[in-house]
Amino acid sequence: MLDTQQIMKTALRLAHFSSIPADSEIHLKGRKLRKVLVSIDVGVGELLLAKALDCDGVIAHHPAGGKAELEGYKVFMRHVDQMKNSGVPAEIAREAVKNKYRVLDVQHHPENYDQTPVAAKKLGLPLVTIHSPCDEIGRRMLVQATKDLDEKTTVSKLVTEINKFPEYRKAETRIQVRLGSPKNKIGKLSISHAAYTNGGFDVAKAYFQSGTNTLTYIHISEADLSKLAAEKLGPNLVVLGHIASDWLGINRMLRELEKNDVEAIQTTDLNIV
Repeated sequence: MLDTQQIMKTALRLAHFSSIPADSEIHLKGRKLRKVLVSIDVGVGELLLAKALDCDGVIAHHPAGGKAELEGYKVFMRHVDQMKNSGVPAEIAREAVKNKYRVLDVQHHPENYDQTPVAAKKLGLPLVTIHSPCDEIGRRMLVQATKDLDEKTTVSKLVTEINKFPEYRKAETRIQVRLGSPKNKIGKLSISHAAYTNGGFDVAKAYFQSGTNTLTYIHISEADLSKLAAEKLGPNLVVLGHIASDWLGINRMLRELEKNDVEAIQTTDLNIV
């Protein structure tokens, strides 16, 4: 059994984070948690489900309220370091995040940030949001799985390697080559993940114009995709799938929690714990 702080510390350790990022939060503390409901999205319905299943705590992935919901977008700046690590000049990387960062700021200001945490308090259910730490765990797994691929490897082979993770094999969504072709060579590969949300058009453009040949996102809007295609930016954009990618990191964390006798009840068929 673990308390909420120990659960958060487990995720931070696996992600190599030294502090709780803006999109994660302990909303309601709890001790001696033996059975927790784990869901990508948590609202009042999931809290009631947890109560019905005799859980004594809830772990959310996407921000379930509080400052994590209002200020979680600040994690979007992690795109800058990821781009720099892939060879994007610092000035270009900082410019690439400016527009979407402002959009996210405006978008999240009116959020109903207290409903779910207050409901958790009234139900007596400890509640934790763990977002980018789990995403970073998943990102590191993807980087490790693809690090030995030669630049002459095809995009199709890249997809095959990532599909070795059961989360992707079991998902209803398939990995999609949204720009380019499965027959193309991957060239220089960049994995973009664990920065709150996808970087959209501007971040992808910065990668491609700075030498990346194949970029992976876990999701992208149709508008951004169409703009990239119209400007013939690429050559290869591979979209892995949102929910499968989220569970990749979450499941790794849950395997660690189970070592401490914490039972995870997951709202998914992509559980492999």
